[in-house]
Amino acid sequence: MSAPRTVAVQTLDHGLVVLEEPSWCVAVHPDGNHRSGIRHDGAEYAATVDVPGRGRVGFLKANLCQFPFAEYGSREITATVEIEGDYYEFDAAGLGDLAAAITSHVLYGLLPLRARLHALEGGGE
Repeated sequence: MSAPRTVAVQTLDHGLVVLEEPSWCVAVHPDGNHRSGIRHDGAEYAATVDVPGRGRVGFLKANLCQFPFAEYGSREITATVEIEGDYYEFDAAGLGDLAAAITSHVLYGLLPLRARLHALEGGGE
């Protein structure tokens, strides 16, 4: 077993901070931030779609995230998901609820809308 990885970050308020780097973290930790702003980020996952006139567009970007020295809010690992240009944090149960809402939207919103549009495009109505 290998030793835990560590990272050293020069902060504005606590000098040099040395901390363990989680195995899932792919972030670069820049110097010059406050200790509470140190953030671990995992690999980003995004849904993508081809949009006419724009090409491939990503949406619902999601990744693991943790602020190990947070002064407000949680220091726990969460999933951060981009929705309408803002980022929201979810625990495992909340991420399950989000997945269920997306699945429901696909099944009862987008697919019926697609069928309706298909019928209209074919002159079905």
